[in-house]
Amino acid sequence: MVNKIGLMVVAAAVLGACAPRDVVLEGPQPGYVEDAAARVAAVDWSRAESVEVRLTEYAFDPKNLTLRAGKPYRLQIENVGTGSHTFVSEGFFQSIAVKQLVGSESAISSPFLKTVAVSPKTVRELTFVAVRPGTYRLECTVPLHASFGMVGEIVIQ
Repeated sequence: MVNKIGLMVVAAAVLGACAPRDVVLEGPQPGYVEDAAARVAAVDWSRAESVEVRLTEYAFDPKNLTLRAGKPYRLQIENVGTGSHTFVSEGFFQSIAVKQLVGSESAISSPFLKTVAVSPKTVRELTFVAVRPGTYRLECTVPLHASFGMVGEIVIQ
């Protein structure tokens, strides 16, 4: 009989080796903050609050984030793990006005995000204004990572 747990571990290792990529939509999209550029331009970015999230093997730390609507943030997403991970929260991404997504090799201004990919031992910085209150699911969409517990929640109050 095949050891199901052993098979799942092997599958996770193989699938986890695939390198995820950012998914950025071009131009304003239905469901996203319509006046994102105007909101970003009106912010005093020197007052942005820094928030950190660490990605480990199959966990977000902290697992839950609470943000305030109308407030600017600099979200540092650091992958301290050995495999690639994603930071995905469709409802959250639709509820913020993004100024910039920065990585070690690139910067994207005013993106409409679907997926933020974070390679091992790297940091991504997402600069944004929280706009729409709500509770949004956060997950890593690398195959099986959410099944192993890499999920969380983002609340905008």
